[in-house]
Amino acid sequence: MKFLPRIHKLTIDLHASRLSSNLEQTTDGTVEVLRPVEEEDLGSINRSKGKKNSRNVDFDVLGGGKYKIPMIYYEEAIRDDIFDNVLLNHGENHEMQEVSGLQEIMLSKANSSNNEIQNEQIDLDTLLISCSDAVSINNRQLAHELLMQIRNLSSRTGSGTQRLASILADGLEARLAGSGSKLYRRLVAKRINTADVLKAYHLFITAAPFYRVSFCFANTNILKLIGNASKVHIVDLGSNFGFQWPPLIQSLATRKGGPPKIRITGVDFPQRGFHPSKRVEEIGKRLEDYAKSFNVPFHYQGIASQWESICIEDINIIDDEVLIINSICQFRRVRDETSTADSPRNRVLQLIRQMKPQLFIHGIFNATFSSFFNMRFKQVLSCYSMSFDVFDSLIPRENEQRKLIENDLLAPVIINLIACEGSDWLERPETYKKWQLRNARAGFEQLELDPVVVNECRKKLRYGYDKRFFVDEDGKWLLQGWKGRKRYALSTWKPTGNSYANNIGTF
Repeated sequence: MKFLPRIHKLTIDLHASRLSSNLEQTTDGTVEVLRPVEEEDLGSINRSKGKKNSRNVDFDVLGGGKYKIPMIYYEEAIRDDIFDNVLLNHGENHEMQEVSGLQEIMLSKANSSNNEIQNEQIDLDTLLISCSDAVSINNRQLAHELLMQIRNLSSRTGSGTQRLASILADGLEARLAGSGSKLYRRLVAKRINTADVLKAYHLFITAAPFYRVSFCFANTNILKLIGNASKVHIVDLGSNFGFQWPPLIQSLATRKGGPPKIRITGVDFPQRGFHPSKRVEEIGKRLEDYAKSFNVPFHYQGIASQWESICIEDINIIDDEVLIINSICQFRRVRDETSTADSPRNRVLQLIRQMKPQLFIHGIFNATFSSFFNMRFKQVLSCYSMSFDVFDSLIPRENEQRKLIENDLLAPVIINLIACEGSDWLERPETYKKWQLRNARAGFEQLELDPVVVNECRKKLRYGYDKRFFVDEDGKWLLQGWKGRKRYALSTWKPTGNSYANNIGTF
């Protein structure tokens, strides 16, 4: 190690070159990617030459803790037939066949009777609430006794009620032991293959219309706004793995007069581990590949950062571009006034206002959780009982993608809500009525719902989804839910004083 050049000579500037310039194809078809390691990752790192003879090296001896070090690792495929089948627009018949196919599977796999499920839920709900009361007053003996009863009745492979109870029991046990933050960090650090997430996403949009309607709402509004514009810049706050954008790129490719130049700035929270920007970089490569296949001029910039730390210079605003800010159900992870005196949530809204977008698309997870643990636990139990009810009603219990959604995507969120406090409590959604007040105070004007957009969203429900799903309107909000309970809300905004063109042209 003494013969290596100083660390700063190994530094690479990802902003100085396009993302694709860091790719190198190997003989076996895998892709080697040169990545910088952030300073928090410099404790110990795995350096390897090729695929073999890897060894651990302690970089502390180099004394270069504030520099970035390039690192080579092997990357999974960024796109294949599965991605195309799930993400691209294949027409209404294709989507209807998927939804009806899942319904046929459920009809052939009858679950427990409704009476048995209701009685089971009442018993477990009573035990869980009693246990949360015992945990809140630190009555360890009673809490452990109740946890044993909950464990005996719950299961990660049983009914939806049993599965949720098992996750909640983990959270209560961690909170009682004071290890909630440690458990949460371990859960979110688990590596999940993007292809597996895609399969889980495919299952979710086949069973429930929530994301399909949300992306339809956003993309239809974007297409109407763009019209015949030649340059478009979309700032995507919270990437959702970039699943929203391939159908938009596909639609723009067929626009009369040719597609516009599209620039997407993907902003996501940094991942834990050696590669905090790995996800946004993978999204960029995937979207570049889609744009290339559809002959759409495209540029992507990925930013892995806490949103409140971003300044307007990072976004690189260009005056002659149509600027659109898009955020679908990700604002809930930006801290609010209850976690810090200076609200990061308001700072992000002020940044958006400073950017002066022609359109701000805001989708939210409609829920609120109290800072008092007893009340919060009951709210979490009620909120996520709906999610597990949807799964149990529409997805077979043995389905592997359902297990991934519940155990790898939902469980960390639930654990964070009930086992973490202070700055470690990250999941803080608000109701759409609170967001309406917050956005208005930040200097935004809410726009009327476009009847054409609303009709397109309602059409998604007619693809054969369960009749217990609904799409409704409340003022200028488009609401989605299950069995009368409002779970998601969508709206469009503009900074006060900005002109807004509902339709610049036709496409």
